[in-house]
Amino acid sequence: GFRICYLASRASPEELAESLNLSIGDPAPEMPDSEWWIAKLKKNGWTILWSEDEGFGERAVEKTAALSRQHATYICEVNETVMWSSAAYWKDGRQVWKVTHAGDGEDILDLSETGTLPDGYLSLKQRHTLAQKTDGEGVDHIFEIPLDLAALDFGFRHEDHLEPSDVVSFLTIAAPHRKSLLSRILGR
Repeated sequence: GFRICYLASRASPEELAESLNLSIGDPAPEMPDSEWWIAKLKKNGWTILWSEDEGFGERAVEKTAALSRQHATYICEVNETVMWSSAAYWKDGRQVWKVTHAGDGEDILDLSETGTLPDGYLSLKQRHTLAQKTDGEGVDHIFEIPLDLAALDFGFRHEDHLEPSDVVSFLTIAAPHRKSLLSRILGR
């Protein structure tokens, strides 16, 4: 399953990458697989940044807050191995709302909500909660709520496959170098 993070922003690909201290690499002929990439959607102008590091969004909160002063931005985090999902919306330098689901606990209906949630949230939540209660197949429908909520605005989810015709272009991103645990402990 996916263990990734993706951001969606009204910023251009160049602005988004620069604000997160990422380097744009070469164009890719199609949606990269198992790589970091960035692309601007033709249908609505949102820029998607795909990270193969599920914790990237959490580490980029301060930079996202700064970026959101000029450009509305979402952070979506996905870990399908434990059925954990999260979506947060940032605008005017602050987190407006966040919805998180942890499906690995005892409460399959687990859902944490903070902030002023957008129109459409309650009907989305009701639909998935009803599906959860009536589906006897063990599917985690609540997992979908944070990701569907964000996708209502920018129209992309992690399992969507984008064609080259859907974007201005796919650009690879050089994954940021992370210090080892020992280096972080020793301050190197």
